[in-house]
Amino acid sequence: VGLLGGALVWLQDLRGREQTTVYAIHFEHQALDGLEIGAPVNLRGIKVGRVDEYSLSDGEVNRVRVLIRVDRRTPVRTNTDAVITRNIVTGIAAITLRTPDPPGPPLTERPPGERHPLIAEGRSNLEELAGRAQRIGEQAAQALAQLNLLLNAENRKALIDTIHELRTLSAGINRRLGRVDRALERGSA
Repeated sequence: VGLLGGALVWLQDLRGREQTTVYAIHFEHQALDGLEIGAPVNLRGIKVGRVDEYSLSDGEVNRVRVLIRVDRRTPVRTNTDAVITRNIVTGIAAITLRTPDPPGPPLTERPPGERHPLIAEGRSNLEELAGRAQRIGEQAAQALAQLNLLLNAENRKALIDTIHELRTLSAGINRRLGRVDRALERGSA
């Protein structure tokens, strides 16, 4: 009975492996905090597979090789990339596959030295957001530097003098308009 049960489990596992495809991903730029064996692999919010294993690369210090197993019907393309996503509350990580439009041909080729097709590492949204924030900060610093150059001591004095002259001109115009108004009132009376 034990052998029969073991054989059934083995056959079920074998059948499950036939209906899946294994892909490798080399992560070099994203932290894998919270990524566990068995963690979900998602495509457009749908679970399509799981993480099978991961290991540190012998040759590259910052590279982690992750093997994922996805449903054979999952459309993994040559332009599909993978990013790490995390649940904000639990911190548990998952891998999200993304394919831009238009999709490329199916990913089937194995690079030299790799036993499985290799999905490219993508840039996470947080990375992109941090890059944009850095660019905005750099532009703000440049704008402040330009403003500082514009408002040097000499230019500040010239600006203050101009404002003072505009006040004097405005007061003179107001006095003259007052005289014109009084003259018009006398002439119409």
